[in-house]
Amino acid sequence: MTGRVFIALSAFGAERVQLLGQAAFLAVAAAGGADGAEIRRELFDGRPLPLGELRGFAAALGLGIRYSVPFALYGADGRLGAEELAGYADEAGRLGAEALKVSLGHAPAAPDFAELAGIVAALPCPLLIENDQTPEGGRLAPLAAFIEGAAASGLSLALTFDIGNWRYTGEDAAAAIGRLAPHVAYVHCKTAAERDGRLDVEPFGPASDLAPVIFGALTPGLPRAVEFPIAGDDLVAATRHHVTQLATL
Repeated sequence: MTGRVFIALSAFGAERVQLLGQAAFLAVAAAGGADGAEIRRELFDGRPLPLGELRGFAAALGLGIRYSVPFALYGADGRLGAEELAGYADEAGRLGAEALKVSLGHAPAAPDFAELAGIVAALPCPLLIENDQTPEGGRLAPLAAFIEGAAASGLSLALTFDIGNWRYTGEDAAAAIGRLAPHVAYVHCKTAAERDGRLDVEPFGPASDLAPVIFGALTPGLPRAVEFPIAGDDLVAATRHHVTQLATL
């Protein structure tokens, strides 16, 4: 079974995407055979946000849309950012997004899952929580405790499993998928390699030792995204190569 492949538009380079606009790269994603694109809020340049334009263009190209927002559910004070989440949910609705992706943040030891359940029920699309590169939202213990606590309370939340981000928090991706697999609904594909004392993002595909570990633990056919740099003189050809690689994982 092949899975739908999305392109996180940041993969084309933040500066280039901000200069030309995300609509231009929807066309590249479609021409490269992708099933959808992940619109990145941090790449919008100015306001108002062109949400309706992107929705119409994606629909014309036959692309599904997912919306990524650099927002943590819980602030440093442990409070749920309900108003901010509602605003981003409105944007996701105007985009026609099939999912809204955020990070966890500083979740309290005993979250009010009833409050969160009420908010989630009113969202226009599913909410996905991603393991990010921060200590509070990117380590296995707090993320697993939160998602398992939510499930025990009757609130079913899903995860975006970012393979490469575990390196940034010193965690083992194989151990993470072993615990989190039942909750994963979307996979961000990238790796991170250390060079000159820093981690650099690199492509992820079938040749990775982690590929059978990660995808062997998941429901076959889960959506996955290219979230590593797509480079080359022919971006459409490069995109098609990576889409073909990831579709069969």
